[in-house]
Order: sequence, then structure tokens, then C-alpha cells
Amino acid sequence: MSILIGLILVVAAYFIGNLDFAYIMVRAVKGEDVRNYGSGNAGTTNVLRTMGLKYAIPVFVLDALKGSVVILAARLLGFSEAWVAAAGIAVVCGHNWPVCLGFRGGKGTATSIGVFIVFDWPVALICIAVGLIFLAIFRMMSLTSIIGMVSLPIAVLIKSIFITHGAVFTPELVFALFLCCSTVFQHRANIKRIAAGTESKVGQKVKMGGDNKKGN
Repeated sequence: MSILIGLILVVAAYFIGNLDFAYIMVRAVKGEDVRNYGSGNAGTTNVLRTMGLKYAIPVFVLDALKGSVVILAARLLGFSEAWVAAAGIAVVCGHNWPVCLGFRGGKGTATSIGVFIVFDWPVALICIAVGLIFLAIFRMMSLTSIIGMVSLPIAVLIKSIFITHGAVFTPELVFALFLCCSTVFQHRANIKRIAAGTESKVGQKVKMGGDNKKGN
């Protein structure tokens, strides 16, 4: 594959990431911009807080699927693992910083799960399990996302050193490190609230309309 074709893949993946289903869902159902409420984030957790599980589940599934489709398509088209990883990074960037939404998107957790579940499903499942343990204990979606993604490069390193006995510095490790760092960066405000003991927990809701807008 030529560099030009690879770059086309990366650009296409970025714009696929721009399909923010939290924004699309809330705009279609309520005629509102979900970013004006709750955390101001266009992602699954904010939809859960503002509209409930009925809408949050399809948003999560669709945001994850767009990541999975990008990785699957890149592999079916015969791209190298480095280009596949680059496409995965691009689709997450498109979700987090979408040019179509003024670079104000989501935090990338669902899309990151979607890309890695296809890229390396055993590692992805281990990290999901780790995150779910923290969700059961602390009932914070933000902490679940952070811990799950921080465990990703650790799991990749453990696999490389102790299971496959292959090279350590691989496209997969770079990919995992990016997902980890981008998740922590996108959750920086949540980390401050967790430290202060003011972070929202699962079950807390924010109603739409009037005085419930973000910043009020």
C-alpha cells in the first residue's frame, strides 16, 4: 500500500469518527444539543445522565461500531498493522475532536472499545473486565473509562513480554498508549472531581431544559 492510500484511509477514518451519535440522538429526539447539559460532553455517559439508559445504550453501541468498522475495513483492505492502528487513532480523534462539531465531541471511550475489540479482542476484554470491576465498586463511569484505558498498554506489554515473546515496541503498543493518554486527557476535569469527591455516580440524572443547562 502506498503512503497516499494510507493517508486517505486515515482521513476517511477521522471523518467517520465525526459521526457523533450522542449529538445525533439527542438532536433528533429532543431537538437539543447534549453538549449544553450535564458535563458538556457529547458521549454515552452524558446521554445516560440526561436521557436515560434507553438512549445511552444505542449511542454506546453505535459509537463503538464506527470504531470497529474502521479497523475491520482497514484489515479487509490489506493495510499493514501500522496503518490499521493509525486508522484507529484517527477515528478516535474524529470522535473526540470533530471538525463538524467545532472540535467539541466526546471522550472516546466507546469508540476506543470498538476499535480495540477488533484490533486485539483478548486484550480488550481483559481491560473491559478491569473497568467493570471498578464500576461495580465505585459506580463512576468516568473512573471506569480511565482505569480500563490505563490498563490497555499494560495488558499489551504483558502479552508481548510473557505470552507472544515478541517485540515490545509495536504499532499495537503505540495504539494502546494513545488511547490511554487521550482518555486521561479527555477526562481531566473528571479526575479533578474524583479527587475532590464531587464526581457524579451512575444513577444521577440531569434534566433537560431551562435552568439545567450546563453552566447554570
